[in-house]
Amino acid sequence: MIHIVAVAAVLGLGACDKHPGPTAQPLHLSDLPRHVDTIGASTQTLNYSPWYIHEWGFQGPDGSGLQGGGPNVMPADADGKPSGGGAQTCCSDIPPVWQPDLTLTVRWLVDKKQNGKTPGYWYKAENVRIPKYGRDMGGLWAVFLPGDRIRIMVADGQKGDANDPDIRPADNDPYVVQGKVDQEWNRLYRDGASTQ
Repeated sequence: MIHIVAVAAVLGLGACDKHPGPTAQPLHLSDLPRHVDTIGASTQTLNYSPWYIHEWGFQGPDGSGLQGGGPNVMPADADGKPSGGGAQTCCSDIPPVWQPDLTLTVRWLVDKKQNGKTPGYWYKAENVRIPKYGRDMGGLWAVFLPGDRIRIMVADGQKGDANDPDIRPADNDPYVVQGKVDQEWNRLYRDGASTQ
């Protein structure tokens, strides 16, 4: 009896060795949602742009668990001094260890007319990367720049480096991303008002 079971088991293994048919789809692990371990971090905002930012938020790739955002921030001063940077809000979820391949989608509601009658328009920047940060984390910062541009960073206490909120990002900074009007969110959240 043991010989019959052993022969059946060996013959059964042969069935596992068959190649999938032409309609089978290959499974790519890169297509699966990737959850990222996160920790809560305070959030701060700097606004170098001439526009009022009503609110902003970000999210990581689907299934990653990365998300966060911040409240309103006034326009920059006439001399270019940024607005914001004072109060911290809680919380944004970020990885405790920097991940070079991580990208975020950032959306913000901006009022360019500032007439008290129009609520503004949603903008979106995709494939926003975060500069490398160290173990000593001082919170997540969103830096809004003229021309509908955004930079996200995690302050790490290193003065003068890529994560120092006291230094305005250069125009050619590789982590600055151009935003554009988010047609989808404006359709979802507006009454069909004309674009700015």
